[in-house]
Amino acid sequence: MLEENSSNLISNEIKARKNSNKKSRSSLYPEPKPVCYIGSGNNSHLIENILKSIGYENNENKIDDFKFKWVQSSSNVNWNIFKDGEQMINHIQGEDYFTNKLQLYQSLQTYETNYLSLTKRPQSYLTLNQFIPQTFKLDEIHDRHLLFNLHKPGDIWICKPSGLNQGKGIYIVKDINQLKEKFNQEDLFEKPKTFSIKQIKTIVQRYIMNPLLVHGKKFDIRCYMLISSVKPLIVLYHHGYIRLSMFDFDNDDENLLTHLTNQFVQKKDPKYNDMKEETAWTMEQLNDYVNEYILPRTNIQIDWIKNILPKLICRIMLNVIESIRMRLKERIGCFGLYGCDFMIDENMKVWLIEINVNPSLSTNTNTLLQVIPAVVQEAILISIECFEKIHHNHEIFPLKSLNGFFCIYNDLERKSSFPSIKQKSHHYTNFDQTQEEKILINEKKVSILKCDNFQRSRTNNDLLKTSKYFNEKLIHLNLKKLNHQTKRRSKSVGVTTKSSSKTKSIQIKTNEFN
Repeated sequence: MLEENSSNLISNEIKARKNSNKKSRSSLYPEPKPVCYIGSGNNSHLIENILKSIGYENNENKIDDFKFKWVQSSSNVNWNIFKDGEQMINHIQGEDYFTNKLQLYQSLQTYETNYLSLTKRPQSYLTLNQFIPQTFKLDEIHDRHLLFNLHKPGDIWICKPSGLNQGKGIYIVKDINQLKEKFNQEDLFEKPKTFSIKQIKTIVQRYIMNPLLVHGKKFDIRCYMLISSVKPLIVLYHHGYIRLSMFDFDNDDENLLTHLTNQFVQKKDPKYNDMKEETAWTMEQLNDYVNEYILPRTNIQIDWIKNILPKLICRIMLNVIESIRMRLKERIGCFGLYGCDFMIDENMKVWLIEINVNPSLSTNTNTLLQVIPAVVQEAILISIECFEKIHHNHEIFPLKSLNGFFCIYNDLERKSSFPSIKQKSHHYTNFDQTQEEKILINEKKVSILKCDNFQRSRTNNDLLKTSKYFNEKLIHLNLKKLNHQTKRRSKSVGVTTKSSSKTKSIQIKTNEFN
């Protein structure tokens, strides 16, 4: 017993010495802080303060040697030397497919025409015309002619450059003849295409002439979509806030500030400093306003903004996610915070206007100061938590950092109600696939991906033709297989009837002998 006690004492002393040595070493040689690189602009001080509060050290010289990087544009990222699983960056390769206005529309259109046309659509699925205003591509002659033929007196259209934000380059079209003349002149004096200069393409959308108003002013909703991880794909939603125009709404008003509600445009007016607190509201304020002024004259339920609107917005977001998720490059450490703009019309219908990369983080009003720092901090903490859990092979959920966001898409659980694009082969027939079918389906995927990669030079008609060609071949194969199986079944039925008749005759003969 004495020997055991003495050995225990010795082992305890050794452990105590080791712990004291570790403490002394850590005090002499403290572990270096993780390095972050923060690009300038768009309230970069907010990002720096958040990262410093959780132990990061900002080093402006370490452009590529970092643990965490936050920049305004993906063009500031050298993807060739980005270290998957070791570094974090606030951009995702492939985000242009939903943050560029033209590519967002094309992604949704392609998804609808090429994939869901082959299957029975779920009830929760929304067609394009249910949440996107009627859209045309002005750079395509076919779309232009459709627009010109469709236009009726009194229609209003809004033209938007596809790759710009903050309301840059947007203009309202009421006289369609002016637009015709503009493009006729461009067609006559068309310059030879040069590949050195990237041309900005333009879309035109039907203007929402009956928006829901707040005290007579137009508003839109700026909510947030956080992709905290691409591999696995995890998407979260935050309700955000609303942005209001400073001027009473009038469709005939030529002032763009009446029609565009973002802060960048509103700031241009000299009265902005005096009225800026009226240009941004919390969602709670909007909910109270709708309950008091809109509820009595509509059939909506109480707290519609609080309880129903988020579900409608998330349903639209899921349509977007399903249309682009196969196009996002799966790299561990990539995440993105995106600003999603929605509008509500007088019929309480929700419209997706656009999705912005690098949303404004300015906090020049009390509402923005209340919402934006909390959104950004939570987005960063959630993304870091997902990254660390993936890096150490831990379960991602539950997320400790979750507060104002909530998860709408989890690739681990497939919360989406849409069928997986990878599983499209199951929708052609209920039979097992032959080798010939597998080859055709694989060829179809490759061809569609090629169209996607060259979609700047190819239209959606190319995608439709490609899809139709392979679909017809698959249908022909399935009909052959179906005929073959029915013949086999009919033969087997004939054999069984013959065999059953033979057995019956044998049974009768044996009965006669008995």
